[in-house]
Parts: sequence; structure tokens; C-alpha cells
Amino acid sequence: MPIRFGIGIEINEDNVMFEKIIEKINSAQRIGLFAHINPDGDALGSMYSLKNILVSMGKSGEVFLCGKAESSVFNLIYDGEIPNCEPEDCDLLIALDSSDIDRLGEWKEAFSAHSNTAAIDHHITHIKYADETVVEDISSNCELLCGLYKEMGADISEKTATDLYIGIATDTGSFKYSSVTGDTHRAAAWLIEKGARFDYVSKKIFDTKSKEYLEILRLAISKIKYYAEGRIAYLCLEGEDFARCGIEEADANAVVSLPGSIEGVEASIYVRRRGEDEYKVSLRSSGYVDVARIALRFGGGGHVKAAGFSLTGSEFDSGVKDLISQISEQLEQK
Repeated sequence: MPIRFGIGIEINEDNVMFEKIIEKINSAQRIGLFAHINPDGDALGSMYSLKNILVSMGKSGEVFLCGKAESSVFNLIYDGEIPNCEPEDCDLLIALDSSDIDRLGEWKEAFSAHSNTAAIDHHITHIKYADETVVEDISSNCELLCGLYKEMGADISEKTATDLYIGIATDTGSFKYSSVTGDTHRAAAWLIEKGARFDYVSKKIFDTKSKEYLEILRLAISKIKYYAEGRIAYLCLEGEDFARCGIEEADANAVVSLPGSIEGVEASIYVRRRGEDEYKVSLRSSGYVDVARIALRFGGGGHVKAAGFSLTGSEFDSGVKDLISQISEQLEQK
């Protein structure tokens, strides 16, 4: 694991965590950028901020999206451009905020087949899949990228600063999660000094909710179940639930924090059914349960307090029962 350094610390010859990736970037002209399927604010901020940096260097940054992104975040970051090439036409491919190759979705095979790849990620459960990798357990991938851009001496525009700020703010729950450190706030301050529109971002993402979102929230509250004497909260929403409320799942991402916000709950499970044979499971913990370790057992990953994985329909009933049992075991050891 690379040694951590903060935005406020001067870069010197000992701070070489990005050295090989910077060499790759400097040697390439057309660079393909990827992130996990259904990209969140951190993934989008990572891709588009790096695209902006590449353009400022006279290079081409091609963003290859996969899946559905939350519209409130996407509309703040998306620049309206689509790739004008295929991944194989790029000199270098960089994966951002993606803990394993499967998280690249439809671009998995193209990335695996390329001869020149890199990955920058902040998930402690990262499984190496790129030629060069920087992984650090840090608040967000965008905070990690602040270090990269500082080391590169990159030109940080207002758009780039705002994209990065969105990534940090969304992945920290507006700076509420325990992953936040003094360096996280220093990174945010640096971005504000560079012109990040923090007030506008906060209003649009955290303080503005649609009527449809409030409807799915009302339904979700009615469907919460409790286990382990109220220390575990479980919520499962079907595709028809989102359809009935007139909202896309991607536009209701904040529901993931609902079960864990209940007094006395120390670990929460949020399940969304996608199609006929996939259940997406998100785990959150107040700290007593290591949900990253549990998610790994199910083929997923993440952080100690926030992780996830998927189950098929045939695995679902037994998988949920096993999941609740594993969480209960950790709670009993508290």
C-alpha cells in the first residue's frame, strides 16, 4: 500500500506513488477513461476531471461510460461529448474507482485485452487487474486524484475543481463519513481555492429532492425489517417499486443510507432487484461490523464501513440468511 500524503504537503522526490502512471500518461496521446458500472459522483468526477487535465495537456481523453448514473450528479459533470474511437484505438486505458475488472461491466474484455493499462482506486479490497496500479484506502477516488494532479503540476480549471469536489462530497456523504480526515478537508479547501462551485453543488445534490424521490423514500420506510434485536436493518426494493414511484433506481441512490440512519442500528442491508436474476446488495456499518470482509465472501468488496456485492435469484434467499448470520456473529463479538 502506498504511503499517504496530503494536499497541503509539498511534493518531493520521495513522493513517487504516481510516478509510473504519470510516465504512462506523458507517453500517451489518446487515453481511454473507465470507471465502475452505474457510475456515482466519485466515478464521474474521477473520469471527467482526468479528461479535463488531459485536454489541458494537449492530449485526448475519451470517457467510456457504462450503465446508468444518478441524473442530479451526471447533469452537473457530463460535458456532452461521447468517445470518437474504440478502446483499442487508445494508447493507454485508465480505470478509476473500480475495485476489480468485473466492475467495468461491458468494457471488461476491452480493458483486459489492451496492452497498456493503469488503475487508480481507493477501495481496500482492490483486486489487481491493470499493468500499473495505485490503490489507497482514502475517502474517495477524487481525493486521491487531487494528489496525482498536484504531483503532475496540472492546470486545475474551475470545471476540474468542481468535478473533483462533487466526487469527494458525494463519496463522503457531504463530509460526514469516518473516512474523512484532515487531508480530505484540505483537499476540499484547495479545490474551493481553485474555483469549485461548492455551494451550488451542495444545493443541487444534497438539498434538492424530487417528489418521486420522496415517494420512494416513503415506500422504503414502510418496508424496513429488523434483526438482531434492532441492531440490523434490512430493506429490499423491487424494480416495480421504483416504477410505481416514477423514479429510476440511479436517481434514488440516497436510499442506501436510510436503514443505517435509524437509532440503534449498527449494520444495514439495502437490496435492489434488477431484472429477473440479479440482486444488488449494499452494506453499511457504524464501525462494529467489517462489511468489506463480509462482502468479499460473496464475491464483492468495498470498505470496512461500506461495501457491496450481487446475488443471483437462485442464491438470494440463502444468501440473505447467511448475510444476516455473518453480521450477527460480528455484532456478538463486539
